Amino acid sequence: MQLMPAAALEIIVASLSTRVLRQQIADGALDLLSGRAIRIVIRDPDVSLRLTLRDGRIVPAPAGQDAAATVTAFAEDLVLVMAQRVDPDTLFFHRRLGVQGDTALGLAVKNVLDSVDPAELPTPVTALLQRAADHVPGDVAGASG
Repeated sequence: MQLMPAAALEIIVASLSTRVLRQQIADGALDLLSGRAIRIVIRDPDVSLRLTLRDGRIVPAPAGQDAAATVTAFAEDLVLVMAQRVDPDTLFFHRRLGVQGDTALGLAVKNVLDSVDPAELPTPVTALLQRAADHVPGDVAGASG
């Protein structure tokens, strides 16, 4: 069951991503995404987002634009990555994080996400991520070590 329409979720994620990744965007770390779409598939709950970089902002990809790369992960794992409790490479080697298609694009996005300092996030978001990470089951959190 999806809590909100995918289009609305894409707008929210794109807006937050632009805010959080403003320095990485300015530095050109996401230039590979310009004019191309990346699909982010979150398993459990099932959510699929397609995003692109346009005019220095992360925005929902236009309808019908094929994704150059797809990154797939469980929601719990993404929470752990964003809370810096697990390394994305560890998840990749445990087959909990997948990249298909243009792997250079997928890895660039993964590296940018891994570079986010939680201190750059709004305080309520950081607190929410930390609280959510505290409630991830041990077998998932155990993938970090």
